[in-house]
Amino acid sequence: MYLIINTTDDTKVEVILAKSQNDFKIKYAKGQRRQSENLLLTIDKILKENKISPQKIKGIGVVTGPGGFTSVRIGVVVANTLAYALKKEVYGLKNSDYNNHKDLIEKIITAFKNKKSKKIVLPYYDREPNIG
Repeated sequence: MYLIINTTDDTKVEVILAKSQNDFKIKYAKGQRRQSENLLLTIDKILKENKISPQKIKGIGVVTGPGGFTSVRIGVVVANTLAYALKKEVYGLKNSDYNNHKDLIEKIITAFKNKKSKKIVLPYYDREPNIG
């Protein structure tokens, strides 16, 4: 199983639990200014609903941006932290690198199989941060 995090949409948090491109579950949570509150709860819910322990995760994928400065940062930090804590690798993709959920999942699983994953990924911002 692969865990994929997407917080690039300011209005929602998206967590995918995938065995393959055609066998996956998606869990959404409202995100508007609540990504930090909802992301870990959403990850916990999808794992429990599918009876998957965190140790069974093979790798963690994350959409690195672009998106809102804080929401992207939260998604990437959580992905990196989970990868570190679980002793797994992480792989990041930009929004422009995939077309839909199946494409996202396929590219992330392929990256892990081809040993392109890393110990840490960085967020991608398409402009200077505007923190107000």
